Amino acid sequence: MYNYTLVESDSAFKTFLKEAKSSLALDFEGEFNLHIYGEHLCLIQIYDRTQYYLVDPFKVSDSLLKEFFVSKEIEKIMFDCSSDASLIRNQYGVQLEGLYDIRVGAQLLGYNGNLSGLVAKYLNKPPEGGKRSKQTANWLRRPLKKQLIEYALSDVEHLFDLKEALEKELEKGGLAEKNRQGQEGVGLPKGPKREGWERINGYRYLSANEKVLLKHFFLARDTLAKKLNLPPFRVLDKQRLLGLAKRTPTSVGEFRGRVQQRNKGIEKDLASLLAENYHLALKEIEENT
Repeated sequence: MYNYTLVESDSAFKTFLKEAKSSLALDFEGEFNLHIYGEHLCLIQIYDRTQYYLVDPFKVSDSLLKEFFVSKEIEKIMFDCSSDASLIRNQYGVQLEGLYDIRVGAQLLGYNGNLSGLVAKYLNKPPEGGKRSKQTANWLRRPLKKQLIEYALSDVEHLFDLKEALEKELEKGGLAEKNRQGQEGVGLPKGPKREGWERINGYRYLSANEKVLLKHFFLARDTLAKKLNLPPFRVLDKQRLLGLAKRTPTSVGEFRGRVQQRNKGIEKDLASLLAENYHLALKEIEENT
């Protein structure tokens, strides 16, 4: 059971920023196209070695959150921060600064597992069960259930101790300088951002024309998912999109036959959008030849 301070107003967050220590353990919980459309930061967990904080980003203004995110004066100790940093870039348009990623040192020491395993290995604390189900929980809901709060705070509980334990091992192994160098680029994008349709399994095996078709079908699905505030996979799964690009219908009726849904309204709207985007794809293909 954790004692924590709930931060759910601008005034409370300003107080936190004013009193914040120079080094904090940090983690986020988010929504990633599982329950509604898009990516959303849902919870910020913080531990300063004496006090736990839960920050509700829905109740704190973006400008204040950004001030915290970009501060280089506050060291933010995280584990595997790449997806968290990506979330902040996508939602808030800023780069997380002041990062220290424990995973960098862990990998230098030959460890490539998750946080629970790292805690077990270096701090002799057995992994907690049932974490996987909480990773896919709906973090948008309020009030948060007690079990979810406990899970969220457990992710920052051991970060300070892990940092110290790993740095001792890195020093012993002559890897301290490599760790320091590795920390310089953590949280930054690794190469150009790939579009959603380019990340679909099987994309690279498509012909040039099929790739154009997939792009436009992906955008059609995304348009409807956004309008309905549904996860895109609830509108049409990726492999069915891929199938449309490989064996393409040409009319609204044919599209309806290929994208059958329980919800006939969604089926109708999706088929119309796909047929419309099919013609846009043909135009692009013609322009490319």
